[in-house]
Formats: sequence, structure tokens, C-alpha cells
Amino acid sequence: MFTTFDRYLLKRYFHVFVIGFIATYGLYVVFDGFTNIDGFQAGAEKVSSNDLNGLEVDQNASTSLLWIMLEFYFYQSSLFFDMISPILSVLAGVVVFSLMVRHGELNPVLSAGIPTYRLAIPLAMATIIVNCVMCLNQEVIIPSIADKLQAERGDMASSAQFVEPVYDFSTRIMINGQEVFLTEQKMKNAEFVLSKPMVHDFVTVKSDTAIYQTPTQTRPGGWLLKQATPSYQELEIAEFAREIIQPGPEPNEIFIVTDVGCDQLCNRNFSSLISTSDLIARINNPSFSDLSIRKQKLDLHSRLTRPIMNLIAVLISIPFVLRKESRSLILNIAICACVMGGLFGISQCFLYMGSTKLISPDQAAWFPVITNGTLAAWFTNRVQT
Repeated sequence: MFTTFDRYLLKRYFHVFVIGFIATYGLYVVFDGFTNIDGFQAGAEKVSSNDLNGLEVDQNASTSLLWIMLEFYFYQSSLFFDMISPILSVLAGVVVFSLMVRHGELNPVLSAGIPTYRLAIPLAMATIIVNCVMCLNQEVIIPSIADKLQAERGDMASSAQFVEPVYDFSTRIMINGQEVFLTEQKMKNAEFVLSKPMVHDFVTVKSDTAIYQTPTQTRPGGWLLKQATPSYQELEIAEFAREIIQPGPEPNEIFIVTDVGCDQLCNRNFSSLISTSDLIARINNPSFSDLSIRKQKLDLHSRLTRPIMNLIAVLISIPFVLRKESRSLILNIAICACVMGGLFGISQCFLYMGSTKLISPDQAAWFPVITNGTLAAWFTNRVQT
């Protein structure tokens, strides 16, 4: 049961967290907006010059520019929240304890026989609440607006992304193209390189438009190539490969079975845009290389350990902000910042070793939890009592 003082600390914690988020995101919007103002202006001019059903748009260029910027940064706020929340959760805890010392609120509490770490309970609960919001944002909100988050400035209506060529290791097909449209699930100027022994010789099947069809109970997933050249009848397909390379519904169409979808052809390094279930599905996908699967495993374990790391970081900050025989609050905060920087360096060192195959991905993600948790327990004797 929370006391009045617990609710007071919770209110202060969330006040600092919200103000910190607004301030940092506002700074990001100002810096990014002025840096990329040309892209927003081009989009505003395009909107203002278009006709809708023969009627001119009643917005002028300046109003269109403001609306386009608001729409863009509204969607980007969810991605920024996912990135900055771990830092703000620790910073809010440090500020709450610093204000307690600054305003002389700690000594009366300790004089009443209340242990210092009893004050950490409301802050730990607040950190857990922030972690829950972060998980909701990561698992539900970000995947649902992934196409908006990847849209170019000034052109939110288009979901076009440049294609990053992918080699499907399960079918031995190289997939490339000019642009992929995430919302429409299609690719422009697609090229599928078929290799031996699927065909008699290396063949590049080209299509102006390729549409990805998700798997169902009656058929596998794959790309339907419209106006494909060469045609299906011109290909010398091996018998075992006819389950992978199939004729389309129309005579000039080819259907190629593959697990490589639109989201895997662009921004493959941004695993933060997909949910955990989709990330696990990618790990189990035989189409990816061992290097790509290793990185995705590292991202998965890092995502699982992030809430624990946030909570441990808040607990580690307490002994340094409320340090025994401290001479200066500013010095305590400086020492706390240095310790946090060192712990962050340790975590990054483990992640680097995991990415370079020195240790396994699960070890790279969980060793920092063990290390930081041990240090949090080790430093408890330094707290003011």
C-alpha cells in the first residue's frame, strides 16, 4: 500500500520524466526540422499544387508545411520514446533523490527509522510502469506504424523504400529491385536471379511490378511477378524446383515461393520496427544468413533484458546520489554519471563481443545484467542511512 510520501515521489518522478521527454523531443524536432526543411517544403508545395476532384486545395503552402511537419513528428515520437525512455527513467530517479537531498526531505524520513531503500520502492514501481509502456509501444504501436516511421520527410503518403538486395539461402534466389512499397506489399522493377541447379543456367527474371502474397493454409507465401520476362514457358526449370518456381494465374506471370517479404528487403538493421513475435519468426526463417540471424538473436535478447537493465540502473544510482559522508550533491551526481557511463561501456563491450562471435548472443545480452546486478548489490553499503 502506497503512503502519501510514496505518491509524492511517484508524482515527482513522472513530472520529471514527462518534462524531460518534452524537452528532449522538442530539441530534436527543432534541430531535425531546420536541418531537413527542404524536404518538408517540397512536400508542402506538392500538396498545395495538387487538385482534388478538380478543386484546388484550400491550404496555402505554409499551412501545408506545418501540417506535414506535425504529422511526421507525431509518428516519430513513438520511435523517439522507445530510444530515450531508458535514459529518462534513470535520470528521473536521480533527479528525485537529488531534490530530496536539496530540499532537506531525506533526513526527517531517516530520523523516523525508515530505511533508505524503502524510498526506492515507489521509484522501482514507476520504472516498471515506464517499462510496461515501452513494451506496449514496442510490441503494438511501432509495428502498426512502421511504414509511416520509414516514410521520407514531406511524403508521408508514400511508403516507398529503396531495396536492399537479399539472397534467399533456402531457395538460392537473389532478390533485388528498385523500390519496395510496404503498405501495398509490392516491388517496382523487381529482379530475381535464378541459379543452378534450379535452372539450366543463371537466369534473371525481371518484372515491372512484383506483389508479395502472404502464406495461407492453401498456398505458400511468395512473390507474384507481373509481366515477367522471360516467361515461365521459356525457363528450363529442374523438376525439384517447380514447387518453388510456379506459373502465375495469367500466362505472363510467375509465382516464386520465398519467405523473404517486403519488410526484409529494406532497413533490415532496424529490428526495433517489428514486434518480438515477428523477430522470432525472422530468427526461425531459413532464408537468412547465419550472420543476420546472429544479429537478430542479439537484438531479441537485448530487448528482453532492457527492462531489467533499466530497473538495475535506477537501483545503482541510489548509493551514489545518497552517498555516505558526501561533501557535495553536485559531486555525487557527477560520480553517479561516471558510474553509469562505465556500466554503459561494459554493456556495449559485451554487445560488441557478441556481434564479433567472441561470445554467444545470449551471453552478450545477459552478462551485463549479471554484472550490473552484482554491482548494485555491492554498492548498497555506500548509501546514506
